[in-house]
Amino acid sequence: MRVLVKMVRLLGIGFSMSLRRTLAFRVDLHFDVMMSGISLASTLAAVLIIFGRTDHLGGWTRPETFVLVGTFELLTGVKAAFVDPNLSLLANRGIREGRLDHHLLAPAPGLFLATLGTAAPLSCIHVLLGLGVVGVGVGMTGRAPEPVAVAVWLLLLLLGTAATWAVGTLIGCIAFWAPKLDLQSIYGTAWQFGRYPPDIYARPLRFLLSYVLPLMLVAAFPASALLRSPDWTTVAAAAATATTAVLAASAAWRAGLRRYVGATS
Repeated sequence: MRVLVKMVRLLGIGFSMSLRRTLAFRVDLHFDVMMSGISLASTLAAVLIIFGRTDHLGGWTRPETFVLVGTFELLTGVKAAFVDPNLSLLANRGIREGRLDHHLLAPAPGLFLATLGTAAPLSCIHVLLGLGVVGVGVGMTGRAPEPVAVAVWLLLLLLGTAATWAVGTLIGCIAFWAPKLDLQSIYGTAWQFGRYPPDIYARPLRFLLSYVLPLMLVAAFPASALLRSPDWTTVAAAAATATTAVLAASAAWRAGLRRYVGATS
């Protein structure tokens, strides 16, 4: 428990420092708010156009799709704020340029510092926008979700966050073995699959996006749990997938460090 509290405090300190640096450039703040709003508005406009011609999209109604898009936007904000900045630094400056030394010598877990040590606070705008869209989608249904459904939604969001961090860390750790291989752009492109209802994809792709590259865990599973009766089999599978991904990321980090050569070596 002490280690967990310490890591939460370190995460808060890192976020606070990043926020202070970011607020020094107020023009960037206004620009990011505007661009985030435009991106989300274009997605919602596409949803409205689709539902102008049909009542369902892959078995999802318009309110359910709004909740799906909002949940995806929320997790996208978390990924952009905490995973993406560190993933880029880990692979490029940390591993390829041998600058992990100051993380490894610090009195804190090296994996935590290397993958969650910095943040992009302005990306949290996506979180707020996503919550707003989820609220709109729930309001369109005309009924409030049950407390159990809200609790399961939050749990699946936490599991989705853990899986997102783990997959990002695994991709970053590939640089230990293949320094010139850059998979970040592929991961960013694949991430967009989580924006849409899973049933629009063929079954093999659904399996791949659920358990191999768990992007369905990002939005589809939580949104479904919030508006429909929670499927405990799905919750158990999501927990197992997220746990496996985290353990794999930790194992990849430890194995990669055996090959690491620092700049001071």
